[in-house]
Amino acid sequence: MSVPAGPERPSRSPLIPDLGPAERRPPAESGGGSFFPRASLLSLAALGVFLLGAACGGPAAGGSSPSESPRVVRGELDLSEAPREVTALDGEWAFWWDRFLDPAALSAEEGIPPARYGTVPGSWVGYGIPEAERRGHGTYRLRVRGLDPGLRYALRLSSFNTAARVFVNGRIVFLQGMPGASPDLEEPDWAAAVVPVDPDSRGILDIVIHGSNYADRTGGLVNRAFLGPYESVEAARDRERMTEVFLFGGILLMGLYYLALFFFRRKDRASLWFGLLCVVLAIRILCYDEYLIRELLPGLSWVWLFKTGYLTFSLAVFLIAAFFQSLFPASWWKPLSWVIHVGAAAYSLVVAVFPPLVSGNLLTAFQIFALASGAALAGVLVRALVRREPGAALLAVGFGCLFVSVVHDVLASQGILPGPFVVQVGLLFFLFAMSLVVTRKFAVSFETSERLAEELRRTNSSLERFVPREFLRYLNKSSLDEIDLGDHSAQRMTVLFSDIRSFSRLSEKLPPEETFRFINSYLERVVPSIRGHGGFVDKYLGDGVMALFPEDADAAVRCAVDMQRRISAFNQEQAGKWLEPVSAGVGIHSGLLMLGTIGEQERMDGTVISDAVNLASRLEGLTKEYEIGIAVSERIMDGLSDPSAWRSRYLGRIGVKGKREHVSVFEIYDGDPEDLILRKDSIRTAFEAAIAAFYRQDFQTAMEGFRSVLEILPRDEPSHHYIRMIRKMNLS
Repeated sequence: MSVPAGPERPSRSPLIPDLGPAERRPPAESGGGSFFPRASLLSLAALGVFLLGAACGGPAAGGSSPSESPRVVRGELDLSEAPREVTALDGEWAFWWDRFLDPAALSAEEGIPPARYGTVPGSWVGYGIPEAERRGHGTYRLRVRGLDPGLRYALRLSSFNTAARVFVNGRIVFLQGMPGASPDLEEPDWAAAVVPVDPDSRGILDIVIHGSNYADRTGGLVNRAFLGPYESVEAARDRERMTEVFLFGGILLMGLYYLALFFFRRKDRASLWFGLLCVVLAIRILCYDEYLIRELLPGLSWVWLFKTGYLTFSLAVFLIAAFFQSLFPASWWKPLSWVIHVGAAAYSLVVAVFPPLVSGNLLTAFQIFALASGAALAGVLVRALVRREPGAALLAVGFGCLFVSVVHDVLASQGILPGPFVVQVGLLFFLFAMSLVVTRKFAVSFETSERLAEELRRTNSSLERFVPREFLRYLNKSSLDEIDLGDHSAQRMTVLFSDIRSFSRLSEKLPPEETFRFINSYLERVVPSIRGHGGFVDKYLGDGVMALFPEDADAAVRCAVDMQRRISAFNQEQAGKWLEPVSAGVGIHSGLLMLGTIGEQERMDGTVISDAVNLASRLEGLTKEYEIGIAVSERIMDGLSDPSAWRSRYLGRIGVKGKREHVSVFEIYDGDPEDLILRKDSIRTAFEAAIAAFYRQDFQTAMEGFRSVLEILPRDEPSHHYIRMIRKMNLS
């Protein structure tokens, strides 16, 4: 399959003007009859810089290479030595300018003026005919001898510029548009076909072509034609069509993939430009060689086929410049944006708005502009290499492969180097390098994002040690950066206060580092119980902790009992290490809490404001006075799903600062040592009876009741407390 290197003709590049005499040189060797036009290699070289082709080249129709095949000499080709090989019909075809000669008259050779001979493929302006112009018409003729009369052959034809009628042995076998002797009579078109032909009984094919061009820059048989057995030529055409479909689908999917990447990450414009470039290249593949776009859009006219092909050229210049700018912003020269983008956009507008002949006539100027732009982009790449910008080295490798392949093919087109054309391989390497650069950029971005996400996760995890995640949730916030000063939320919750008793006395006996070690060891043992029972720590209070429980009171009570048991285990494990055993009191109350942030913009803190907090703190202080483990309010007892499931006793009513009414208090002693639990069980009835007598002001009965409790539980501080109160009032 040939590489469609430009929009001027079906398989030729519009980047530079026609090469004139170079078109008359014999073509260099190329593998197996490639459709690569020799005269357009410099155009391909320039166009390759802009990736305006997609190639996976190979023989067009199989068979031997042109250097091994017979060549057309003065309008004659003898294939008697290779009648079953696919042969390129390159060489000197007979040509008559400004005439449409009758094939029958040519066959009879009656009244036919002497022919001129011109190299095919090539434009008729290079045939040395003084009167020949780029726009005009004429007749080509080739007689092929030495064919097998019993074998069906096929002609493989690629577009004549820009209309043609093909006769074989006097019969029309192919019509491309409608050739005419004037612009009004011509109907231009581009087409490619495999035409079955049969030699006569003598093994001769007499090929006559009427061609005209009044719509494009130049006319003639500018593309190669092939002749060979029908099955071989048809199979080669099918392979090339499949290759084009594969390339179209692959490059289009690549483009859509990178466009999708841009959709999900809008800041990276390199993926946008590369994705659009791939889409443009994919469309370009459909516009040349086999013109597969006509199968997708059967009604597409030649004018829009022409415009679409040209637009893929100018748009690719625009997109590659944009790609370089987004990829290497530090090495980019700002004036290039205006020069290249405006120039490419202006030519695209000309192609879209004006007739094909106008854009064709301006093509040479845009070719020079494109070459200059390519040189400027090469300078940007060198500058990026010097700066060691990411992706520059990889893109330079692809650019180098393209450059080497272009130089090779230019030399091959001049007959200096043998071998097949390889620019298509260089193009693929350059396109692949571009895709790797964009992919690498995304990979680096993804790795950076992962690293930053991990750092953010660690930061958030660290911050959550200071600000509970649950606190954020109740403020309807997902992260700390969403919190503003004054955010608040009202919630009904249970508050638990816990504090180590006699901590000040203990800390005085320990050095500072041992004090911190002790506190942290203690908290590491008891705080997991809070989380384990559905609560969370609101704040640490030196040797104490304040916790909140969003669920019912049972969870807080279970946690308090478990904390008492953990403290007992802690004392056993740390026996002798901290001078004396540790004890702690727990106070629990529930109510409506206001969670929010206080402070000022430079320093704020989360806090909980509520009478429930104050009362829970007061209850925790009461445990010190009464030397008990857990004190809860009446509201907590009423909120338990089954109060009888807990060992408890009523302690009376206490006053709370700021409240007129006293609050009833209960001790829950399920967390006490087993022997103490049994003794408290035994005195519970007597104790509560004494409390009842006290509040009836039957102080004598109360005194007797508390003394009976002390006989069983001599160190029961609540009983001592009431006895002191009675004596103080001198009422006993």
